[in-house]
Amino acid sequence: MVAAEIVLGSIALEHIGRLVVGSVIANATVHRFLGHAPVYATPNFRFVSNWELVLYLLLGLVAGQLAPRFPKLLDLASHGFKRLPVPLYARMALGGLLVGAISVYEPQVWGNGYSTVNSVLHASWPWQALATVLILKLLATAATIGSGAVGSAFTPTLFVGAMLGALFESLTGALFPAGIAAPSAYAVAGMGAMLAGTTQAPLMSILMVFELTLDYPIVLPLMLACITAHYTALQYPGAKSIYAESLLPREGSR
Repeated sequence: MVAAEIVLGSIALEHIGRLVVGSVIANATVHRFLGHAPVYATPNFRFVSNWELVLYLLLGLVAGQLAPRFPKLLDLASHGFKRLPVPLYARMALGGLLVGAISVYEPQVWGNGYSTVNSVLHASWPWQALATVLILKLLATAATIGSGAVGSAFTPTLFVGAMLGALFESLTGALFPAGIAAPSAYAVAGMGAMLAGTTQAPLMSILMVFELTLDYPIVLPLMLACITAHYTALQYPGAKSIYAESLLPREGSR
């Protein structure tokens, strides 16, 4: 689905067939030699009531508002670093210095964020901590990619989505203390919603987050949040996938 929705921009059957064959063989090979376990282990999910789906729809709306701004933040950081009258290695050193300074203050933003996201999935964080880590992760990602360092925005997007979802649950939980699911459910839905809004690939986002968690009961609210975030993000003029620039033909390529 990554190749179909993001690279090819189509889920037509003539494309899907060969992608499925390659993916199944690769997946079976990895499971044979390395085993099979979710990347993000989640507690058991359950609906408190069906009206709670409204909250997942609202979460999708919030993620859809933030998603188009994430690539713009990265572009703004990139343009800002490029205007500096210093060579590339100096810009990368400055970016590393900024990330290091942020990480000294808040170590949770360091690295790919797997341990931090898993911590959020299994423990209830104060909303102040969630908001702080969310903002600082955005700044650290912008400093990294903007300075020219080689890196992907994929795991930062999942990280930001998890923090956003958990923060959303923390705030709504104050209004409905006994009427909503655990923070982990909203963190997982937030991961998918943020990914769908930034990549403009909602089906890929639904399937990928499900496979990362292997939490089938979360699929229903996950689908609602992803689709809502996707169409909300599309309402912004000039909204584009976070991978749009990387898919453009390179200079001198044929």
